[in-house]
Amino acid sequence: PERHLAAARLLDPDGAAAHAGRSSEARDVLPGVLVDLMRDIGMPNGLSAVGYGEADVPDLVEGSLRQQRLLATAPREVDADALAGVLSRSLQLWD
Repeated sequence: PERHLAAARLLDPDGAAAHAGRSSEARDVLPGVLVDLMRDIGMPNGLSAVGYGEADVPDLVEGSLRQQRLLATAPREVDADALAGVLSRSLQLWD
């Protein structure tokens, strides 16, 4: 949590990170700072904001699994189920 809080303070030195003290608070600060940053720069809110839906996930998984040069550097083995979960959760990034 301390490293996450340090990263949040770098991204938003005057925001919530500057006032978070306890590590129980710290774990929630960085995700909020990142969402605020994504909104501020106009990043689309997930894959659904650029036209993809749940029905597209199987095709996205299939295409992604072909990219072995990228998957080979993943810190853990990537299989179709894990990738489908990541893509499904990426359809919308914030409420």
